[in-house]
Amino acid sequence: APGYVTCKKNVLPPVCPDGYTQLGNIGDDVPGYGVGHMKGIRSKAECAAKCNDRDDCAAFEQGKDDCVFNGLEDATTERQTGRAPGYVTCKKNVLPPVCPDGYTQLGNIGDDVPGYGVGHMKGIRSKAECAAKCNDRDDCAAFEQGK
Repeated sequence: APGYVTCKKNVLPPVCPDGYTQLGNIGDDVPGYGVGHMKGIRSKAECAAKCNDRDDCAAFEQGKDDCVFNGLEDATTERQTGRAPGYVTCKKNVLPPVCPDGYTQLGNIGDDVPGYGVGHMKGIRSKAECAAKCNDRDDCAAFEQGK
């Protein structure tokens, strides 16, 4: 309308509950039902509480009365290839441990030590399998594993 001005707050209130950060934009969606799905969840706080109860939940998508739990692999904007209008994805600020027992994560997911270290193996499909191979070597102090 003539003479009207629209002004947006510089800092908007957080969309996700404490301990979580919004992933992507409202409506961005990882297709499917992740590592679990619950109906009847009407708030992000309730969905976060259910996610916190699960060891395999790194993020959740909540909308309407629906809560979808996503594992670590799906807790990225790159995996948000679908659309779910009105849904919000919230990722845990502190993620569940990703390394097997006896190992501690160094750096962030995606960080890389250049080269192949003391060895390199293909066909290893899990961190547990990679850890077992590392444990078999006296010269192995750490490992990197991915797809």
